[in-house]
Amino acid sequence: MKKDLEYYSSLEYPFECYSGENELGDAYLVQFLDFDIKAASEDYEEAVELAHEYLIKHIIRELEAGRELPNPGEGMGFMKHREALAAYKQKDFETAFKIWVEEAKVKNDQAMANLGLMYLKGEGVEKDYTKAKEWFDEASKYNNDSANFNLALMYQTKIGVEEDIEKAKDYFRRAVKKNHTQAAFRLALILLQDRQNVEGVKEGFDCMIKAASNGHAMASIQLTGIDKELPAEAELNEDFRAQTKEKQLEVINDALDRFIRPILLKDGGNIILVDYVNEPELELRLAYQGACVGCSIASTGTYGMIADTMQKIIDPRVRIFIL
Repeated sequence: MKKDLEYYSSLEYPFECYSGENELGDAYLVQFLDFDIKAASEDYEEAVELAHEYLIKHIIRELEAGRELPNPGEGMGFMKHREALAAYKQKDFETAFKIWVEEAKVKNDQAMANLGLMYLKGEGVEKDYTKAKEWFDEASKYNNDSANFNLALMYQTKIGVEEDIEKAKDYFRRAVKKNHTQAAFRLALILLQDRQNVEGVKEGFDCMIKAASNGHAMASIQLTGIDKELPAEAELNEDFRAQTKEKQLEVINDALDRFIRPILLKDGGNIILVDYVNEPELELRLAYQGACVGCSIASTGTYGMIADTMQKIIDPRVRIFIL
């Protein structure tokens, strides 16, 4: 997502409200915790509204100056953290390490995660998987997405720990909840290994769509149909769209059973309907099974055949994703 005014305006920056006598007089004082932004009024709602107006003005000024803004909860230590990142990018690991150690003392979870990465990679410090995990564990207590992602990688690939796929999935899931793109892709790959586990495939499908929608190149390759645009104008099947979701599913499953599955079964493959969404747009999520999984023909010719069939049964304005 583009980090513009709309993006930052949508974030829920935490604030606190103090009542009584304060530096701005006898009133309600609202202060955003991530910025030096305050507003006061004798009316609470007005104080909150004013503070948000000041916040928007601040965001506009920062964006016009080409400066990045902190995420909610990063706090006033954001500038120090940015200084450390600049040093890290210039390979001044000593400076970055010193800043992050100090930031970690004041519970900066991203600083903790970055220290974990330095120990994991051996950048400016001796490579030490035990210390890396300790820092990731500490940052994970604050649900840091980077720490959770790296803990998942450690358990998935046996880096300094015994392999534990269940723990890996748990940490990937935590990172996915914070919209971590790489975590979504890796979790999808794990869950999609067992195509007989429909619930697992459904979760994996959600993760793959999330990764592809966030621009992950490999996810976009895996998810056939993600690059297909719906036609701006098309004759809609009003009879189909007027039916209940249950009736629509009957039509879809009948089409799969009669026109799609027999062809795939001949070659040792199959396909399952993972999910169906009928608002605001119609969307089919299908997953190959058997010999169709990973087949290059399935991602091109077979997809075309399935899409053509479903668009004739329904109408051209139906999204079709296949894994």
